[in-house]
Amino acid sequence: MKKICIFITIAVALLTAGCKSGIIKPNCSGAAFDLLWIINDDIYFSPAGDSLELCLNGAVPFLPQPEPQFNVIRMNHAMYDNLLQTTRNILFVNVDPNRYTCVRIKMAKDVWAKGQAICVINAPAVDSLKEAVVRYGDGIVNYFVKAERERMMDYYISNINREALSRTNEMFGYDIAIPTSINRFKKGKDFLWMANGNPEEGQYLMIYTEPYLSKQQLTCEAILDRRDSVAKANIPGGLKGSYMTTERHHLYPESRDIELNGQWAKETRGLWKMNGDCMGGPFVSITTIDTATNKIVTVEGFVYAPSKEKRRYLRQMDAMVYSIKKHNN
Repeated sequence: MKKICIFITIAVALLTAGCKSGIIKPNCSGAAFDLLWIINDDIYFSPAGDSLELCLNGAVPFLPQPEPQFNVIRMNHAMYDNLLQTTRNILFVNVDPNRYTCVRIKMAKDVWAKGQAICVINAPAVDSLKEAVVRYGDGIVNYFVKAERERMMDYYISNINREALSRTNEMFGYDIAIPTSINRFKKGKDFLWMANGNPEEGQYLMIYTEPYLSKQQLTCEAILDRRDSVAKANIPGGLKGSYMTTERHHLYPESRDIELNGQWAKETRGLWKMNGDCMGGPFVSITTIDTATNKIVTVEGFVYAPSKEKRRYLRQMDAMVYSIKKHNN
């Protein structure tokens, strides 16, 4: 088998020579999580097309019921025209042995519209395309997921809840882009709970701290233990004696190291449940170290939306928790 060379290019401005600087671009169009996939039928109905479809339509991690990563709209290159250029997320796939000698993956933002995310995969053959998808498919998905998160963060910053911002500043010294829909509060010891007050589409945030003593406090198990301790003390259920805890039996949560605002942080995802009551849903948290106060700071978003799809609500919580930033006085 021939050696496959793959090049990945990330740009923030122009993808094609036809885009001219100085032009005021429109805002990107389409609904959140819509993805326009431009690929010809002969490539789509191939092993490479199968692999890429599995990535794009794969289930969002840690939801109680399977929901796809995107709402994928697929079409051949011949059907694509200028009217679709402002679509928020576009994935182009080209296979041509006469034009390409290696697989090249290009990613760019704001090409034809503000807030737009585009990925182009050029390959000389189906085999090399499939190999690239196997190696980099998750990265392509994460690129579009991150783009959606950044759009939401920008929206929340422009529609920020000033009272929530003031509370997080005063208690913890952090800014969080919390939208005006989150307007209920409960304060505890080194703890703040916020909610939108909607019992059918509940979105909740909690922020809490603990003195930083050792790296052992930053393992997944320690983060979950701390979460359960804080939740038991501060988030009772509707039935007497019930309280929030973490679901560890059916689907154990996962943590991963990330970089946020140029510093180390840990993302944790999983499911929560109400011990002693029939409630539950997904959660996502970010844990970081405040070096100025030598404290571990955790911000978590969780969702309770019974009988509803939860992808949209959880990804909105993603945007909130990922917006955490040390307040600059």
